[in-house]
Amino acid sequence: MTGRDLEFSAVHTAGPEDSVRISLLRKEDALAAAELEMANYSLPWTERAFLDALDRDYYLFLKAEAEGVFAGCCGYMRSFETGEITNVTVRQEYRRQGIARRMLLELMEQGRREGIERFTLEVRRSNESAIALYHSLGFRTEGVRKGYYESPREDALILWTPKTSG
Repeated sequence: MTGRDLEFSAVHTAGPEDSVRISLLRKEDALAAAELEMANYSLPWTERAFLDALDRDYYLFLKAEAEGVFAGCCGYMRSFETGEITNVTVRQEYRRQGIARRMLLELMEQGRREGIERFTLEVRRSNESAIALYHSLGFRTEGVRKGYYESPREDALILWTPKTSG
């Protein structure tokens, strides 16, 4: 991951009212990422899943820290010129502060540097705030996976960004 360290555009702050540090997720962050997933999802990624993914160069994960607290994480899995966004989660008390947006913007920028031309993700049909965020970032709904999610059973919308040029 040394190359990523050199290319990573580093710290982003939300503004003068707060400071949010966005950086690469490291192995020592895997437990915190898994705990955050467990608090937010019915089928969360485990610490082992994060550790395994961090050993593979086709995965990239970012974390957000606010006031010294692990506030969120997101990541993608690269397959040729496509990046599948696998995770986006923000700690409950830090939601609606733009953290997910900043993480995703940085994640997508890093992906473009690595040759990703399009991003895709699945999202629960009922997750209106996430869908609105993704649409604001250029994602468009291009399909549905019937009954994709469990606990509770729900359809997933399949979202894609348009192909980037050059």
